Amino acid sequence: MQVLVLFFVLFSFILLGVPVGFAIGGATMLILYYFTNIDMVITAQYCYAGIDSFTVLAIPFFMLAGVIMSTGGIAARIVNFCDKLIGFVTGGLGAVSVLACMFFGALSGSGMATTSAIGSMMIPEMKKKGYNAAYCTTLVCFAGIIGIIIPPSLGFVLYGATTNTSISDLFLAGIVPGITIGTILLFMNYFMCKKLNIGDKQEVSKEVPLKEFVLNRLKEVVISFKDGFWALLSPFIILGGIYSGIFTPTEAACISVVYSIFVSLFVYKDMKLKGLYQTFLAAAVLNGITSFLLGYSTVFSTYLSHAGIPRMVYEMLMNCTDNKYVMLLLINLVLLVIGCFLDTVPAIIVMSPILLPAVVGYGVDPVHFGIIITVNLAIGLCTPPYGCNLFVGSAVGKVKMESMMRYIIPFFIVSIFALMIITYIPALSLMFID
Repeated sequence: MQVLVLFFVLFSFILLGVPVGFAIGGATMLILYYFTNIDMVITAQYCYAGIDSFTVLAIPFFMLAGVIMSTGGIAARIVNFCDKLIGFVTGGLGAVSVLACMFFGALSGSGMATTSAIGSMMIPEMKKKGYNAAYCTTLVCFAGIIGIIIPPSLGFVLYGATTNTSISDLFLAGIVPGITIGTILLFMNYFMCKKLNIGDKQEVSKEVPLKEFVLNRLKEVVISFKDGFWALLSPFIILGGIYSGIFTPTEAACISVVYSIFVSLFVYKDMKLKGLYQTFLAAAVLNGITSFLLGYSTVFSTYLSHAGIPRMVYEMLMNCTDNKYVMLLLINLVLLVIGCFLDTVPAIIVMSPILLPAVVGYGVDPVHFGIIITVNLAIGLCTPPYGCNLFVGSAVGKVKMESMMRYIIPFFIVSIFALMIITYIPALSLMFID
């Protein structure tokens, strides 16, 4: 009874437009006050405990690094390198957008940050090249979800902190799934541009010999690589340091901030001290929202554990099916629906402690499940009505979300295809895990 009231109040608050952090905190405190004898002081204690963590410190630092990179010239040079590398194929600028999102995702760890940074540069350029505005905006929105899957990932940090799963293992596990999704989107972009006659066509001219074209393209790639060397070096420093054991994910987040500030101010010189102040301000606002969410989500998940909800979910799933693969399909459906209404941060924090004990009972690896739940909720960033990437993309691309629906559906279908591959082939996620 308590649980039904809890979720009823929670979703009522959300439907009324109450901010998610206040909805989670308010619903939990109402249940604790009216249905339990627990001292309300414990809510403040658990809120503090939820953010008083060395691991959680990685979140604000990765946020700050992402904001700095998007405004300090690092993202622009990544886009330029990707353009020279793959921009000559049919639908070239669309392919560049996907590839740039993959590179930037290895820096920011955020889906919305990736969509905003790459979209603000690529969507106007694609429009100039004749791309349909709704199509290029939708493409960047879906490519932006790679930002929360390719490590470092804020979603993995949250999942690891919530479930006590190794964040380094999660980062390793996210590499191949992120590349898989990016590759599928590249093929989808090529197919749609070819089939629907969208965007730019292949630049290879019949008047230019193939050998000369290849040599000229290689020269441009080398030049753009030299110009963007410091930007392209960043993911290797961050991820290489984590995987080699030189520093922890939290220390890597701090290093990424220092590195991005140094490159933006003194190497590329695209950022001034006043601009740096603005990035600190923007990151502080983002972190304030996330920290509030994280604090009250800790109280929420603690109450769920106290009420025995994870065990109830496990027993419910066992009553539905004893087949692991059917169970994973059911969980995917549940998570996809939740992703339509909840942001990735609260959804991971709320659902992870509920579902993880259940899936472990079926023999699912906790690291693999971390990838599954993150990919599900990343897709939710592009599903109405609460698709945060869609909001960001429509604002950047200056298009109405209704006009994007024609293209959201096919990209959603291929994203589900990628999700099924990742779900049912655990080796993709676990091949680098000892």
